[in-house]
Amino acid sequence: MFFVLSKILSFLLMPMTWIVLTLLLSFFLKKWAKKLRITSIALLFIFGNSFLLHEVSLLWESPITLDVDLKEYETAVVLGGYTYYSIPNERLTFRESSDRLFQAVRLLEQGKVKRLIISGGSGYVLDPELKEAEFIQTFLKELNIPHEQVLIEAESRNTHENALNTNALLQSEGLDKQTILLVTSAFHMRRAKACFENQGMDVVVFATDPTIGTRIFTIDHLVIPSANSLAYWNVLIHEWVGYLSYWVAGYV
Repeated sequence: MFFVLSKILSFLLMPMTWIVLTLLLSFFLKKWAKKLRITSIALLFIFGNSFLLHEVSLLWESPITLDVDLKEYETAVVLGGYTYYSIPNERLTFRESSDRLFQAVRLLEQGKVKRLIISGGSGYVLDPELKEAEFIQTFLKELNIPHEQVLIEAESRNTHENALNTNALLQSEGLDKQTILLVTSAFHMRRAKACFENQGMDVVVFATDPTIGTRIFTIDHLVIPSANSLAYWNVLIHEWVGYLSYWVAGYV
């Protein structure tokens, strides 16, 4: 139930939801038509502004760890949520946050970590049998990564369950006394770290795929609305709602 409710709440708080809703209402509420359309346009310019998004992301996202500052760890836990399995094509497709996996594999190949734990079940309400960690395990096997270097936790559907189930796996494997390297996207790291620490785990963070970078002061970046910026606000708001919900539930 918590999983479904979080999906619904995230949808209701999407900027695009409110932009479209205010625009549609302007055609039915004639008395408020002008104000609603102005509101819709204002929301488009605010949430489509790349500079504003950049500054907010700068405050929220976890900083990137330089390789030179990274120690060696026995285990890296890689959180899922970055693949889509196409049943007709029988192929695993990687999405934006797949940098989580690729950076973790790079650390494994460099000897910075000795094993990976891939944590991620099904994020689909209608297809719970499609478990991400299992598909990724197969993918890594095809890359000739030794089977013993990859453990999976394939039941989690959200970040809280990632932490809960990974902790259980670590205990069952006798790995619960060590510090783990937590690998996830920069925008997701605050919530993930809080969840894992709430389960009593000692974690060091390794953030990936940051949104932020060098500040840009071009006209298009400062003024012209961007579809990419508008879409990324959905990610940030989802994280804020998730963190608040987890705080209320006692998960962080």
